[in-house]
Order: sequence, then C-alpha cells, then structure tokens
Amino acid sequence: MRNKLWKWATANHPEGVILTRWLIVVRAILYPLDTFYWIYGSRNGYSPQYDEWHIHGIRYTGAAMRALAEAQGETYRITRSGDCVSLERVDAQREA
Repeated sequence: MRNKLWKWATANHPEGVILTRWLIVVRAILYPLDTFYWIYGSRNGYSPQYDEWHIHGIRYTGAAMRALAEAQGETYRITRSGDCVSLERVDAQREA
C-alpha cells in the first residue's frame, strides 16, 4: 500500500530531481524507518532530496530500485553512462 501511495505522489515528479518539501514529508510519513536511518546515519547511501541510492559510487533512482524490487521475472536492459544508470524493461515478444 505504501509503495502505491508513493508511486501516486511521485507520478508527475521527474526522476533524479530534488524532491519538494511536501514529497520529503510524504516519504517520511510513509517510510518512517528509512527516515530514521537517514537522519541518524548519513552514510547509508540514500539521498532523500533526490530519491536516489548511492551504491559503489553509482546513483540509482528510487523508481529504478522499486522496479527491480517488484520484478516478477521481467527482463531489464541496464545501461550506464558515466554515473547515470538507466533501466529499460525489455518486452520479450518485441525482441523475438
């Protein structure tokens, strides 16, 4: 339910752009434990201002991480350009 609410709240917000204050508040309400960890441990790799995860020096958007977490066998094409990683869902029927 939280993920659906977060997707709805961020539907018109571009990925990789600083979240507005109200989106940060919404995220804090929906994910209080993540907010707690962010406040008390700034080295956890999550940037709530941009909704990005920093893993081994590479930035992944929250939307990309959620897409991978919710995957049910879909195939993704992952490309990297500099420090930007983009995911593209591959439609198996189109590729064949």
